[in-house]
Amino acid sequence: MFSRTLFERLEAAVEGQVAPAGEVDRWALSDSVLTHVRLILNARQGCCETRPDYGMPDLNDISNEASETIPAIARAVKLQLETFEPRLSQVVVRPLPVADRPGDFAFSVSAVMKAGDGGEAVSFDTVLGSDRQMRVRS
Repeated sequence: MFSRTLFERLEAAVEGQVAPAGEVDRWALSDSVLTHVRLILNARQGCCETRPDYGMPDLNDISNEASETIPAIARAVKLQLETFEPRLSQVVVRPLPVADRPGDFAFSVSAVMKAGDGGEAVSFDTVLGSDRQMRVRS
């Protein structure tokens, strides 16, 4: 398992920064995973011709009833992370209350990050703002 994505490794190789094989930098791994999570959660389904299921669904289509919107978004976040971030497993997404910003939806995400021979528990919060951008906070 690599601490960086393929594109990050290719970019580093072009710049002459090749990491020794087998070495896992946990900080680099965590940073890479969070960067990729941000990309996944801010992409919209249909943006990738080869994987039309990549990215979050249109929130207008996510649920027919307002009471189901938050659980539906949580399920979509979980599905995207399980499908498109292979370095995370055992993903759990829970809604969080957001009292200070009406229109925002917040979720706590916990998972196991595959690192080297084992795994490491990680958690971060995501906030879906009224601008429909997903912010990830570690």
